[in-house]
Amino acid sequence: MVKYFAASSYFASANSVVKFNGQNYAEWFQQIKFSLGVMSLDQAILTDDEPAALTDDSSELDKSRFDTWERSNRLCLNLLRMTMADNIKPYMPKTEKAREFMVKIKEQSQSDLADKSIVGSLMSELTTKRFDWSGLIHDHLTHMSNLASKLTSMGMEVHESFLVQFIINSLLIEYSQFQVNYNTLKEKWNFQELKAMVVQEEGRLKKMKDQVVMIAGFGNVGASSSSKKPSNKGKKKDKAVFKGPESQIRKTVKCFFCKKECHIRKDCPKRRAWFDKKGTKYLFVCSELNLVEVPNNTWWLDYGASTHVSHIKQGFKSIQPIKGPDRFLFMGNRMKAQIEGMETYSLILNTSCTLDLDKCLYVPQCAGNLVSVSKLDDLGFNFEIGNGVFSLYRKNYFYCNAPPATVRELPPRPL
Repeated sequence: MVKYFAASSYFASANSVVKFNGQNYAEWFQQIKFSLGVMSLDQAILTDDEPAALTDDSSELDKSRFDTWERSNRLCLNLLRMTMADNIKPYMPKTEKAREFMVKIKEQSQSDLADKSIVGSLMSELTTKRFDWSGLIHDHLTHMSNLASKLTSMGMEVHESFLVQFIINSLLIEYSQFQVNYNTLKEKWNFQELKAMVVQEEGRLKKMKDQVVMIAGFGNVGASSSSKKPSNKGKKKDKAVFKGPESQIRKTVKCFFCKKECHIRKDCPKRRAWFDKKGTKYLFVCSELNLVEVPNNTWWLDYGASTHVSHIKQGFKSIQPIKGPDRFLFMGNRMKAQIEGMETYSLILNTSCTLDLDKCLYVPQCAGNLVSVSKLDDLGFNFEIGNGVFSLYRKNYFYCNAPPATVRELPPRPL
């Protein structure tokens, strides 16, 4: 029972080691060294002193040392080979000594050509990294600090002042006031001071998000006169003159689109035919309150929207500008939001599949992203909800799933 437990613990420790892919030698070596130390098998990689071969005159102490080293070398070599990635295994060093194996792996992974490639990719990521609200700002800062540390360890020193400026440049427009305040200060912050200030600013911005705008239908937003309070101007003191609600009822119904009577604008057949011919250009927008902590990259399924809408620029392959009077969305507060452009948006799902949202509108002033269910239905997508999971399919091909609580269905708001 004890041997079985020891073997299973060794196997679990070996499986926890990251695979060596040719570019992660430092991380791989650190985990290998720790795992071998825990299993008391690191003797063969800690020293170059190989015990002499056994002879008939060898003492019991020499035999014990040789057996210990031979077992350590054999198991170390097996573990090193087991933690190689599949594309690396054909090029593994041909040796039967664990320490020599690790030395050759280090030489191959830290060559000048490999260093240039890794330094270039790390520097590119550090200078172009942007915070996109997909996670916490603390994790974003930690990741950028790790990139700077890796560059420093490879001979490309990144000064702390450069790191601070890279972080400032990686913040989104929501942090513009924070950036202005920092630029007006005479003193410079170090990384820890900047980290504390940015985390505090993140909390302030989250509290300010007290309203999220969602697209909920299509058509022109008509202002209802019944919601306005009657004016008190010219009101007579004699209360007997007031006739109650009957005084506000129209005697005739007239369409403001075709100027004919007997129907109103939303039921006008000419208006519907005009929309069918011209195409839908406007969307209803309703206000959803109490959604303070909704992430910036949240996407909502909408059964009423006739097109996809996004306020995030990242994800568009390119943006085609929209000009003319048809470039506005009408908001729920009677304000207009300008449509900056329209193009295909590549939405990466939790299964790493990419969902291309064709003719997606780019509206930076909207606080929410909308996926039109009718558009997906036209493309042959199917939706299933069961066992506490929402699933998206197309021609029996699985795209993604999510808990139903994360999928919000917004019905069209009536005129």
